[in-house]
Amino acid sequence: MLKFRYILYTTLFTILCVYAKATHNRAGEITYRWLGGYKYEIKIITYTNIGSANLADRCEDTLYFGDGTSAVVLRSNGPVGGCSPAHEGVPITPTIKQNEYITQHVYPGPGTYRLSMKDPNRNAGILNMLNSVNQAFYIESYLVIPTFGITHNSSPTLTFPPIDNGCVGKCFMHNPGAVDADGDSLSYELTTCKADIGVTCAGYTYPATGGGIYTIDPITGTLTWCTPQLQGEYNLAILIKEWRKKDDGTYFMVGSVLRDLQVDVGACNNNPPVINAITDTCIVAGSTITKTISASDPDVDYLTLEANGGPFNVSAPLATFSSPPGVSPVTGIFTWQTACVHVRKTPYQVTVKVKDSDPMVSLVDFKSFNIKVIPPAPQNVNAQPIGTSIKVTWNKPACYNSSAPNPLLRYCVYRKADCNPWSPNYCEVGMPTSAGYTKVGCTSSLNDTTLLDTNSGNGLSQGTNYHYVVVAVYLDGSESYASTQSNCVQLKRDVPILVNVDVQSTDVSTGTVSVRWIKPVLGASNLDTVAVTGPYEFRLFHYNGFSGTFSQIYSVSKPYFAALNQLSDTTFIHNNINTQTSAHTYKIEFYANGIFVGDGQKASSVFLSLAPAGNQITLSWQELTPWSNYKYYIYRKAPLQSSFTLIDSTINQTYTNTGLVNGALYCYKVQSVGQYSDPSIIRPLLNFSQEACEKPKDTTPPCSPILNITSDCIIPTVKLVWNNPNHSCANDVVKYNIYYSETDDEDTPLQIIDSVKTLSDTIIAFDNLTSIAGCYAITAVDSSGNESAITDKVCIDNCPEYELPNVITINGDGVNDFFKAIKNRYVKDIDLKIYNRWGTLVFETTDPAFMWNGTSLQSKLPCTDGTYFYICEVNEIRVKKTEPRKLKGFVQIFNK
Repeated sequence: MLKFRYILYTTLFTILCVYAKATHNRAGEITYRWLGGYKYEIKIITYTNIGSANLADRCEDTLYFGDGTSAVVLRSNGPVGGCSPAHEGVPITPTIKQNEYITQHVYPGPGTYRLSMKDPNRNAGILNMLNSVNQAFYIESYLVIPTFGITHNSSPTLTFPPIDNGCVGKCFMHNPGAVDADGDSLSYELTTCKADIGVTCAGYTYPATGGGIYTIDPITGTLTWCTPQLQGEYNLAILIKEWRKKDDGTYFMVGSVLRDLQVDVGACNNNPPVINAITDTCIVAGSTITKTISASDPDVDYLTLEANGGPFNVSAPLATFSSPPGVSPVTGIFTWQTACVHVRKTPYQVTVKVKDSDPMVSLVDFKSFNIKVIPPAPQNVNAQPIGTSIKVTWNKPACYNSSAPNPLLRYCVYRKADCNPWSPNYCEVGMPTSAGYTKVGCTSSLNDTTLLDTNSGNGLSQGTNYHYVVVAVYLDGSESYASTQSNCVQLKRDVPILVNVDVQSTDVSTGTVSVRWIKPVLGASNLDTVAVTGPYEFRLFHYNGFSGTFSQIYSVSKPYFAALNQLSDTTFIHNNINTQTSAHTYKIEFYANGIFVGDGQKASSVFLSLAPAGNQITLSWQELTPWSNYKYYIYRKAPLQSSFTLIDSTINQTYTNTGLVNGALYCYKVQSVGQYSDPSIIRPLLNFSQEACEKPKDTTPPCSPILNITSDCIIPTVKLVWNNPNHSCANDVVKYNIYYSETDDEDTPLQIIDSVKTLSDTIIAFDNLTSIAGCYAITAVDSSGNESAITDKVCIDNCPEYELPNVITINGDGVNDFFKAIKNRYVKDIDLKIYNRWGTLVFETTDPAFMWNGTSLQSKLPCTDGTYFYICEVNEIRVKKTEPRKLKGFVQIFNK
């Protein structure tokens, strides 16, 4: 009973404090909805305290549209009462009322518009800003209407009201439950509370955490404050940005919403409830998803579990969430019967909230999960060989309505040269590159359910197995799962097939290549010799390299025989060609009775390239073949060897041979090992590359020395000290290059002034200098002539001095008879002018080491006794360009 009275008194005290202090806006945001063209519905939402002292209970509010116009908007939710014709707002808790101000506006055209509302005062006593009662409550949202690609754009709506409170020493959480009807991607940031456009509230700080965290999840939008330190009221702010993807794959911001919210922190012994982890889900449109979500409370409090998010705010059918409140633990059932209308590229986010019923301060927890609705795949994919092409057909998927919000646009077809089964992983839509398929092409519309694969006009290869899958593509870029694989097919074996392009000798003019093919397969399903009668002929064509125009180099026929088996010649040795610097490509054509029947795929020789480096040579090669090469043997002829020996094998098309001697000649050739997927064709297919030779050479520069400089501008000397890279990061440095420039100007490049070839000499000194100003750098050079990167230049400067006396006696006694500098160091030149008291010039010079005996420039006579004035511009020798130093003063001249 005593506990109950304590709780009751505390609760009443809290409410009275709220009534006494909370007299103004406590939270709000601005949202908008596209109505068509440039017309938008705009809604201001504010949250105010209920009570007679509530000075922020606005029957109307002023909305600024961001285009130079504004409107006074009446409150539109709740019953009509004392504010008539405005409405009264809707209480959402016993102490908080939600107010909505809705209007429509037509914008003049594309642009970025700031929608804003400003109320004169916030609540008094906010702890994380100064004098809050006299600071304005300001909220804003941005609407971007671009000049390209967007026909509609609505802001996210915030489905969880900002009514969560905190407890000292316990983590506070809040999630706005943002839902974007357009499917735009949302991001979340913490920001400061505003008093006006671009103005943060005076003295605003993020709330104290006691060494914990104050952060927001940029993807789920859950704000976490661990932990509040003092009881009282705080203002927080969340910036929610919406992003849309352009055709080039980049994202651009299409709008933002600022939520400003008040959090009341009290004292309590409550512990927050916890929602169990929830996994993300992918589901094919048309299927039903059901999730059981559970939450518990360490204090075994009475819990309320609710959910909100995209699936509750879409076209029907809507998601449902059923969870009767109860004592911890509680469960909720999320159910959603998806449909084709729900297909979109971005996942739907669902945010679940649990709230306990502690009588002091109710605490909450949030968890979010994503649901990706994937379009169904095309059905019944079939492949049919036609000549050197394959015709692929399929049936439309279940989701193909062209009038849907996100309609099916086209299909993309993918090919693989085998019959091995493959299926996508969970949530793996489209065609991942790791699956090894080749994209054949895409159709132009959803009604095109046929595609002819011609291999980009090059024809497909006989003797190779092929299968296909099809992916459906939708307006927003959504892709279905890949379809079930088609039947496995081969082209008809009714033409000859190349099996060898083997380099037998290497020379720039007398090289040879052996070319071999196999004859067509006889039979009605391949070459029907009843329909295609002889005599028969093979014609071999060739071009240099991997691309070019074919020309015939050989033919074989038996004009007096009609039978194909009489054509036993299926090998040709191509002599007197350049195999040293060029690959060679061939194709074989088949004729019957002088009429072209068809040709097989072209095939090239393996062409080897070498890249020498220090103590190693890297081999790389390429070839163009209708069969698949799955292994390569590496042969080498080392110095003092007369023949090639096998040294290794690889499945890659590159190989590095290490541990070689620089400057020695090494020769290589590669033998490819391949096969057609048809096991009836001879295998393995072995083909050599040409021979290639190279000498390893060091092309890697050594590391740079580390340069230090000491100097003395009085003596003057400069000493350079560096390290020997051979002691740390190199092994063959043979000299150092010293670089110098007089100034640090970009127009004065560094030049070599010395080379030090004694490696132990890592010190060089310059003395008896007229100037020490300058910049130095150093490089290391190795035995192969590779020079390291030049070190960062180190610059030193002079310490110039120039001083003139103030009296001279020109009486010829040999003491102080001349006006000259008493300090003169590191001066390039001067511009000195001396005037008498009438302003007449009596002396001038540019020589810093001048000696004036007092003779007047005009009269050529000694100057009379008196005071003379001088102006002197001193041009000092400095490492950086400087302005002349100006001296002004008087000199007293005596003749006696």
